[in-house]
Amino acid sequence: MGYGSSVVVSNALIDMYGKCKCASDALCVFEVMDEKDIFSWNSIISVHQRCGDHYGTLGLFDRMLGNRVQPDLVTVTAVLPACTHLAALMHGREIHGYMIVNGLGKEGGTNEFDDVLLNNALMDMYAKCGNMRDARMVFDIMTEKDVASWNIMITGYGMHGYGDEALDIFSRMCQAQLVPNEISFVGLLSACSHAGMVKEGLEFLAVMDSNYGVSPSIEHYTCVIDMLCRAGKLMEAYDLMLTMPFKTDPVGWRALLAACRIHKDTDLAEIAASKVIEIEPGHCGNYVLMSNVYGVVGRYEEVSELRDTMRQQNVKKRPGCSWIELMNGVHVFITGDRTHPQTDFIYAGLNSLTTVLQEHGYVPLV
Repeated sequence: MGYGSSVVVSNALIDMYGKCKCASDALCVFEVMDEKDIFSWNSIISVHQRCGDHYGTLGLFDRMLGNRVQPDLVTVTAVLPACTHLAALMHGREIHGYMIVNGLGKEGGTNEFDDVLLNNALMDMYAKCGNMRDARMVFDIMTEKDVASWNIMITGYGMHGYGDEALDIFSRMCQAQLVPNEISFVGLLSACSHAGMVKEGLEFLAVMDSNYGVSPSIEHYTCVIDMLCRAGKLMEAYDLMLTMPFKTDPVGWRALLAACRIHKDTDLAEIAASKVIEIEPGHCGNYVLMSNVYGVVGRYEEVSELRDTMRQQNVKKRPGCSWIELMNGVHVFITGDRTHPQTDFIYAGLNSLTTVLQEHGYVPLV
C-alpha cells in the first residue's frame, strides 16, 4: 500500500517482529530503512536484548554511536543488561560516563521512577561484573531507593562472598522501614551460603515468615541446602531435602551431589544421583557429577559404566564456555573451539604455557 517507506510504520514493524521473537526479520526491516530516528535504534536494540542476543545488542549500540545518534534513557536501559549478562565492564563504564555527561539518571528530574530504574540497572551491572565498589558508590548517592535497589546490593555482596556487608545492607534496609520481599531473602540466604555463615542462614530461614511476613519458598530452601553442603554438613542438607514442605527440585540434589564429590561420600552421592536422575533424566550435569564422585575414590569401572549410559541415552555434556573483554570487544571461547580468527596464535600461547608448567612438575590429565 506504499507505506513501507514510513519511519513510523517501519518502527512499528520492528517492534512487532521483536515481540514475536523474530529478531532476524526485525533486523531486515531496520537495514532497508533509508531514514532512521532514535526510535528505530531503540527498537532494534531492545529487540536483540529481549531475544537474548547480548553481543548483537552491544554491536548495534556501537553502530548507533558511530552514526552520531545520541542515546537516550530508553537506549541506556536496554544496553546495560547486555553489559550485565556479558560481564562487559568496560562497555558498562562507558555507558555510565555517558550518563554522567548527559545527566541521565540524575535525581531531581521530572521522572524519579525512571531515575531509580536506571540507577538500579547501573548497580546491577557493576555488581554482576564484580565491581562492588562502584555499585556501592551508585547506591550511596541515590536519595530515592526502592526495594529492588536494596536487593541488588544484598545479592551483589552475597554472590562475591561479602556476607557481613550483605547482612549490614539488609539491616539498614529494615531500619529504612522498607519491607523485604522474597528476592531479599534469596539474596540474603545466598550470601550466608557463599560466606559460610550457617548459623545466620538457619536463623533467617526460621524467622523470615514470623518476623518479616515472607513465607519460605523452594528457592529459599535450596539456598539453605546449598549453604549446608558448602559447609560439609551433608546429612543435615539431606534431612532438610526430605523434610521441607515442597517437592524437591533437581538444583538441591545436584548441590548435594557436588558436595559428596568434595567430601568423598559415595553412599550419599548414589542416593542423590538416583533422585536427580529420576527428576531430570536428560541433564548431563547429573552424570558428570556422579562420574566425578566415582573418579575421586578410584572407582573407574563405574565411571566407564556411567559414560556408556550417557551414550546409550544420548545425553551429551555441553562444552565449557568462557569470555574475556578486551579493548576491541568481547572474545568468546568454547572448549576445543577453533573458530576464533587468532586460533593459531592462541593455541601456540597455550602450548608454550603448558610447556613451562610441565617444567615445574605439572602433569596434564589424559
